[in-house]
Amino acid sequence: MTRTAAITVFCVAISACTTVKIGPGDSSTITYKGDPAAGKDLADRACKRGGQQGADVISVENKDASLPPGTGKQMITFRCSPVERK
Repeated sequence: MTRTAAITVFCVAISACTTVKIGPGDSSTITYKGDPAAGKDLADRACKRGGQQGADVISVENKDASLPPGTGKQMITFRCSPVERK
């Protein structure tokens, strides 16, 4: 019981820290806390879940511009790469 509760709390805490917004155009954004490599991984996972090959990163920036670069919440803007046809 304690293990299940701990896993549930962990999953809720992680999911509350990441927001994916699918844009009306050809780019989308993810707000997350972590380094740019973590953002690229999140973007790749979002695109693959949508049936695409992966993500092309357009930009990574701080959500709060007053913080030093790479700290606090980050926003990654990306575009999904289509699946290659054979």
